[in-house]
Amino acid sequence: MGIKCRNDYLTWDAREIIENKIGYRDDTLFPANGTLSTNKRNPMDVAITEILSCGKYEICDFIIIHYADMLSRRDYRFLLLLIDEIKYSGYPILDSQMHVQLRRIIEKLIQGFDYCIWLCAEPDIIYDYYLKDYIPKAEKSDPGFMDSCPEYSIKAELSKREYIERYVTSYNIPKDYLILCDLGKEGILICWKEASAEE
Repeated sequence: MGIKCRNDYLTWDAREIIENKIGYRDDTLFPANGTLSTNKRNPMDVAITEILSCGKYEICDFIIIHYADMLSRRDYRFLLLLIDEIKYSGYPILDSQMHVQLRRIIEKLIQGFDYCIWLCAEPDIIYDYYLKDYIPKAEKSDPGFMDSCPEYSIKAELSKREYIERYVTSYNIPKDYLILCDLGKEGILICWKEASAEE
């Protein structure tokens, strides 16, 4: 257990989360993802949904770069193909064979882990980047998005301190974990065994 990335290959924000063994998130920041069929924290469901339904090809990039030793040539070629498919043909990806192949690769990585979550390095990042920058920009390209984010109008009126105290939750990182994606200040996608986080 505990397949880990070399920290010097991670962004500063990801290293901060791992070294401090704590990350932050607003669990109500975005609308609930209706495409998840089971537990929204299940690593397999989260990874498959993020990649095939949301177009997060960066997860595939991360797996190729950081877990190459665990990939067969077939896996490697498939992930490269999937990245190109998402970049140039768009998403969601509905091909059932791609779903099966991606599931097989993810299964290699997440054995034993049952909890998966996006975390940021600092509470301030959630307020400054997501609440004040990302969501307003998303609203311009997708009118109505802002209103779909739970309590956004209330959150937007709060001071940074008030927002963090009311909405931001900290999560302790257990000894054994697996990083599936590192997007710098946008956060990391990390998995662990839920029972170990409660010890």
